[in-house]
Order: sequence, then structure tokens, then C-alpha cells
Amino acid sequence: MSIPAAGGWTAAVTFLFLWLLGVTASARAHGELDMISAFACQAAAYLLGLFGVLQVHAPRASIRDLLGVRRTHAAFYPLALALGFALEGPITALYEAIERRWPSGGSDADLVRLFTEASAPERVALGLIFIALGPVLEEVFFRGALARPLLRKHGAPLVIAATSALFAVAHLEWQKFLPIGLFGAALGVLRVASGSLVPPILLHATYNAIQCFALVSAASSGPETAAPVEADAALAAVAPTPAWLVAAGSGCALGLIALACVLGHRAEGAVRAREKDTP
Repeated sequence: MSIPAAGGWTAAVTFLFLWLLGVTASARAHGELDMISAFACQAAAYLLGLFGVLQVHAPRASIRDLLGVRRTHAAFYPLALALGFALEGPITALYEAIERRWPSGGSDADLVRLFTEASAPERVALGLIFIALGPVLEEVFFRGALARPLLRKHGAPLVIAATSALFAVAHLEWQKFLPIGLFGAALGVLRVASGSLVPPILLHATYNAIQCFALVSAASSGPETAAPVEADAALAAVAPTPAWLVAAGSGCALGLIALACVLGHRAEGAVRAREKDTP
């Protein structure tokens, strides 16, 4: 797969996702979409994209082989969890800084409001989407369906850069491009170093779980029937990410990424897994 082809697949999947959102919203009485319906549209678009990539670029490969769902060195799993915690502070601080300078028009207050107004079963469903289903879906497409065919033609640094850029652009808000791109780079390094899709899924899920916990905490800080303005106030009450936490998280993240690279080249299980990504 070429880099332009990967960009084309990402554009096609993103366009299909937006089209499905529009069709679904137009079928609703008030033209409004809930988070579960929006995720269903995303899942349909990404899975169709996965099927297309499989048919065009790897017609004889199994889905597990295409995606890189395989064992790797056991150290990558706790490393992925630790990296999720380390990245949360720096990535959040970077996004907050960009958002303060160039507001996107939307805010995390909308997500706080979503959790505030949700019933207990709805919160469970939202948590499942944010923590499990969403990360799996995105990693399957970007670090699986795109990364594996790209690795057969291009070097690892270019593949990591390309998939992280496409991952950022697919989120559509330019204010998020840099933080999401950096997060995507960490996911890509873990995917390439481990030779497996599982560690980046764990990293993505851990990071989202921390974000989800923060949203639930903000939503629970007021009455269950909080008005929208109270959701904004709850979010505003959350202190900015401390500088020491950003510095510590950045240092830990860089150290963990370096460790992942070393493991990828020296750990026997990772070396065997990496060999399956190359022709």
C-alpha cells in the first residue's frame, strides 16, 4: 500500500462516517444523534473500510494476519498500560493550551453534560464505547488495516508518521491535530516495536479510561439532574494540568517509548512478531 492509498482509504472511511451520520440524523424527529448511534455509524464505516483494504491489498491474508493480532513479548502489555497513564497529562495539557488560544467551538463540557444527563445503564454503555469499543475500532483500522500493508512497502518511521497524521486528520478538528498526532505516534511506535496490535489497543484503552473517569467525576460533582450551565461549571472547576505533572508525564512517556524500541529489537518474542510484518 502506498501513502496516497492510505490517505484515500482514510478519506473514504471518514466521508462514509459523516454521510451515515447525516442520514441517521435526518431520520430522527429532531435531527439529533445520541452517542451510541454516532458510534454505530463510525463502526459501520470503519468495518467497511477494513473489508475494502482486506479485499484490495491482502485478498489472501486472514484478518488476524492483516491486523497483526498476535503474541509479542509479555513486557509490552504492562508497558502499554504505563504509557497510557504517562501520556494523559502532556497530551491533555497540549490540547488545553491550543483550545485556549484557538477555541474549537465545542468543549469537554458537552461530554460532561452527556454523562450528567445519562442514566446509569447509559453511562455503562458510554463507558464501554469510550474505553473498549472505540479504541479497538480505531486501532484495528489505523494500526492494523493501514499499518500492515504500509510496512510491506515503507520503513517503520514513515509508516508511524503517516498513520499518526491520518489518525489525527480523521478526527476533523484541527485544534486536535497535534495532540492526537503525537498520541498516534506513540501508538504507532508501540505497534511497530511489538509487532502486535494488542499493545496499542491497551494503550489507547488506558488513555481513554483516564479521560472517561475525569468526565464521570465532573458529571458526579453536581446533582444528577444538573442543568447544562452546571455541567460547564463542573468542568471549569477542574484545575488545569499542573506543570510538574506535564513534565513528569513527558519524561516517563519518552522513557517508556525508548524502552519499547529496545524491547522490539532485543526481546525474542517481539522480534518474532515483528518478522511477520515484513514480506
